[in-house]
Amino acid sequence: MFAIYQKELKSYFNNLFGYLYIAIILFFMGLFTSIISFKQTYSDLALSFDYLSLVVLLVTPLLTMRSIAEERQKKTDQLLYSLPVSVSSVVIAKYLALLTVFAIPMAVICLYPFVLSSFGMINFARTFGYILSFFLMGACLLAIGLFISSLTENQIISAVISFVAMLIIYFSSALASLVPATSQSSFVAFTVMAILFGVIVYVMVKNYVIALGASAVCEVTLALLFSKNQTMFEGLFGKVIGWISVYERCYNFYMGIFDLTAVVYFLSVIFLFVFLTVQSVEKRRWS
Repeated sequence: MFAIYQKELKSYFNNLFGYLYIAIILFFMGLFTSIISFKQTYSDLALSFDYLSLVVLLVTPLLTMRSIAEERQKKTDQLLYSLPVSVSSVVIAKYLALLTVFAIPMAVICLYPFVLSSFGMINFARTFGYILSFFLMGACLLAIGLFISSLTENQIISAVISFVAMLIIYFSSALASLVPATSQSSFVAFTVMAILFGVIVYVMVKNYVIALGASAVCEVTLALLFSKNQTMFEGLFGKVIGWISVYERCYNFYMGIFDLTAVVYFLSVIFLFVFLTVQSVEKRRWS
C-alpha cells in the first residue's frame, strides 16, 4: 500500500498537475488575504476561505480526473489488480496521495495567522477552526472526485462530471431555496432525487433492474411518508439539502463554533465515497 501511495504521489509531481494545483491555491489565498486582510485591515481569514472554497471547487476536478480514469484508459489498472494487495488498499493509497497534495498548501496557509498577528489581533483557536473545516471540506471533494474518476476511463469526462457535481454541491442551498416550501413541491423535489439516485446506481452496476428497484424503493418510501403526514414535507427539501451540504457545514466554524457533528459528517462523507470507489473498482476488476 505504501509503495502505491509513493508511486501516486510522485506521479503528481512528475508533471505540472501537482505543482499547478498547489500554486493556484496559494496564489488565490495570498491574493484574497492581501486584499481583505491588509488593504481592508480585516484580520479574520473567514472571508478569504469563503472565496477560496470556490477556487478549490474549480481546480479539484483537474487533480482527481486522472487518479483512476487514467489507469483505466492506459489499461494499467490490470497491473494494480494483480498486485498482492486488496482493492481497498489501492483506493486508499490513491486517496491519501490526493490528500497529501491538498495538505501541502494547507500547511503553508497555517502560517498565515502568525503573519497576520503582527498586524492585529488574531483569534488563533477560531482561525485554526477555519483551517480544519476547510481541510475536511476539501478532503470530501477529493473523495467525491476520486469516485467519479472510477466511473469512467475518459479523464475529460471525469473532470467535467466532477466539476458539475461540485458546482451543484456549492450552490445546493441556493438551488434548494428556489423550491417552494409547500409539501407537494418538496415531494416532487425528493422524487427527482430518487430518480437521480437510480441513475447513479445504474452507472455503478450497469443493471436496469437494480437501478429501477433502488429508485422504486425510495419513491415508495416517499409516497408512504407523504400519505401519512403531508405537513412534515413543508420546507423539508430545503432543510435536508442544507443539512447535507458540504459547504454549509463550514459556517459554524466561521462563526467561531467548533462543530463536532460537522467533523463526523465530513468523515462520514469521505468514508462513503471512498467505499463507493472501492465497490466501483471491484466491479471493474471482475467484469
